[in-house]
Amino acid sequence: MKKRLKWQGLFAIVMLLTFVLAGCGNSKNEASSSPSTSASPSASASAEPSASGSANPAGADTSKEVKLKMYLLGDKPKDFDLVYAEVNKLLKQDINATVEVSFLSWGDWQQKYPLLFASGEDFDLIYTANWAQYNTQATKGGFLEITKDMLEKYAPKTAASMYPEAWESAKIDGKVYMLPMNYKEIQGSISLLRGDLVEKYGLDPKELAAKPENLAKYYDAIVKNEKGLIPVNAAGLGWDGVPLFVPWDKMKGWFDLQGTGNLKMYYDSNDPKAKVIPFYQTDLFVEGVKKAKEWADAGYWSKSAMVSKTADNEAFKTGKAAIFGQNLSTINSLYTTVNTEHPEWKAMAIDTNFGRPVDLKPYIQNGVGINKNSKNPERALMMLDLFRNDPRYFDLTFYGIKGKHYDIGADGKSIKLLADSPNYPPEGACPWGWRDDKLVRPIEGGLPNYDDLRNNMLSTAVNNPVLQAFNFDDSSVKNELAAVGNVLTQYVKPLSFGVVKGSVDDAIADARKRLEKAGAQKIVDEYQRQVDAFLASKK
Repeated sequence: MKKRLKWQGLFAIVMLLTFVLAGCGNSKNEASSSPSTSASPSASASAEPSASGSANPAGADTSKEVKLKMYLLGDKPKDFDLVYAEVNKLLKQDINATVEVSFLSWGDWQQKYPLLFASGEDFDLIYTANWAQYNTQATKGGFLEITKDMLEKYAPKTAASMYPEAWESAKIDGKVYMLPMNYKEIQGSISLLRGDLVEKYGLDPKELAAKPENLAKYYDAIVKNEKGLIPVNAAGLGWDGVPLFVPWDKMKGWFDLQGTGNLKMYYDSNDPKAKVIPFYQTDLFVEGVKKAKEWADAGYWSKSAMVSKTADNEAFKTGKAAIFGQNLSTINSLYTTVNTEHPEWKAMAIDTNFGRPVDLKPYIQNGVGINKNSKNPERALMMLDLFRNDPRYFDLTFYGIKGKHYDIGADGKSIKLLADSPNYPPEGACPWGWRDDKLVRPIEGGLPNYDDLRNNMLSTAVNNPVLQAFNFDDSSVKNELAAVGNVLTQYVKPLSFGVVKGSVDDAIADARKRLEKAGAQKIVDEYQRQVDAFLASKK
């Protein structure tokens, strides 16, 4: 996915990874995000099947043609309609259906997403995730409950292949409201830099990756010498509740808690009581804001970054920004495009986890839900079964049209990107909800140090088998979340971008008071109560 995730990284949790991961990590998410979004070289698809044969589950009535409507997140690739015209040819043949897809852009999806349910919009399927309103809409009755009986009848391949722990992770009060991805995803922070500029200014990539503040050497050289190029695009539309500078190297063992939007909260896995940590109350928040102001004043990002409509990956690809960070798979995908179009940039990737172990993301990091009011839920499940299990659909939705956007590599498994690939980049059309370990393909011509970067993360990767299944029920604090959200946007977001007039300490103190007045502490207390109850139930 590519959920757009803050590029500096995600956080480590509680126990060492004890099995070999297949797959990445979204964008397209890292995973990605932000989410969270491209192929992993460690998993390979099966041989291409024939395009013949009925995909009808036994007993399913497909005599009436239906048109499904699906919502995905992100920006629509240029060749999307071409690709989905091919998808619809297959769907018409296999289940007598077609699908119409609409995109909710990164700039306003958080506002538009709940309105689709509140307004009674007529649609069938929608991307969802633990960070993308899964719990919120499930508890409000927006999603259709999916039962095992439904899977057996309308999505038998999914019923047979889904990891049992993936199914369990999607449960809310014992019921499942999405089909989570069937993919073991590691998600850390990898950054793509202009290698020509790193060389030009005599910088050491290892030193840049040692501490967050060391990147200032790269940024400073660009500000002083490269007219028309900004170090960091820092699109404000993707703001995720923390400053643009965060001392991630001091947050080892901190786990990112989900369900409270941009009111970022964590818990320290070294704390056996799992105490909820509201980031805005910490000294690290203060440190981050002060460094963000210092970097903003130095011109490391534009003064209009807070309202920028240019996506960070696009800014890097078009030569407007000097760095882009995301999960490894997203960076790998972008590298293949950039290296083809601008080999003179000598694009290079460095590990910007700053010594933090990366985490194995929960399966509900990506998924697809069915609208409670869908008129064709059975056909929707049948379509998802195809997308998740049939290589014809999987390759189309992930990589585009064979012979136009990609071809099969010499090894018979990998993806070789063709000239038109930028018009439908790997995983660039939000197919993350139907990611599956057995079908994700490696990309030929990707990062030369891909294995080193991935193996380094794998060597220290951790997961949290307990809290991965935790879902926050926000029903008792919805009013507070709305009020706090307004304060975050109006007062905390500018701080996070280093836009501060006068004393930073005074501005932070004012923002904290406003958050408390809006009900932030009530949210924290309710989150803590639910975490405590959840952990007690596991003893």
